[in-house]
Amino acid sequence: MSSSSKSAYFQPRTLKEASDLLIAHPRSAKLVAGGTDLVPALSRDHARRVKVISLKKLEELKGIRQHGKNEVFIGAMTTHSELAESPLINKYFPALSKASSLVGSPSIRNLGTIGGNIANASPSADTAPPLLAYGAKAIIRGQAGEKQVRIEHFFTGPSAHILAKGEILRGFVLTYQEESFSDYEKLGIRKAMEIAIASACVSIGLRDGIYCQHIRIALGAVAPTPIRAVKAEKIVEGKTITPDLIRKAARVAMQETRPISDIRASADYRKKMVASLVERLVLHASSTRAESSLKG
Repeated sequence: MSSSSKSAYFQPRTLKEASDLLIAHPRSAKLVAGGTDLVPALSRDHARRVKVISLKKLEELKGIRQHGKNEVFIGAMTTHSELAESPLINKYFPALSKASSLVGSPSIRNLGTIGGNIANASPSADTAPPLLAYGAKAIIRGQAGEKQVRIEHFFTGPSAHILAKGEILRGFVLTYQEESFSDYEKLGIRKAMEIAIASACVSIGLRDGIYCQHIRIALGAVAPTPIRAVKAEKIVEGKTITPDLIRKAARVAMQETRPISDIRASADYRKKMVASLVERLVLHASSTRAESSLKG
């Protein structure tokens, strides 16, 4: 640890030690993983007062591995580059791999972590829609022990989450389903290194390429938090896929959003783009699965 009268830098070696530090410095403590969000946000004066708690030495927060039957654990300190390149993630959760590959620049992907991306709680976080679409559970460690929380309950508002005093996001558990298709897309002003104007992820299971057995539709940058379009899902689930049905679901998904207007896009434009993204992703899924069924 190096410190001055106002600032300090800690490198705890256990989650318990990190949790104790958060409790000891409730107003000034800041967790840092890759630092791609925290460091740019700190003004010079603010940085002089912050107690920085580095998570880099915490092995419990690292790794991608099988976790029980049909489950995969992703540690909070897993970088976007690791997610994009992981054979396990590419095989079972390709939309998450794709989303991670679209985060910032190569240098940011090498440093930035999925835990930081989610704990920052930005409505436009790239990895949030895939985690929602895959039904991920966040693993949270605190003084009272460990708990799992469905990812849709993790976000409480823009840059706000459920983590209580002394709690740390340890990672995520995702359950994969065979014979399912998933994809992620985001729209930005530029093609690279862009914050999403709107993003969408669809995970769908189809029988014979046309009958929807299950579906999750997740959206980013179009509400105070990343959201699932639950009403749109109900339009499609348990039915035979048709172009008209997909268009109806896309319109309903658009109606479930609550976007804002800012310098990057108007609220009305964001709504229209949600309908376009959802329609495109579900059509792509149904056509892909239909082709696969014919080949089989």
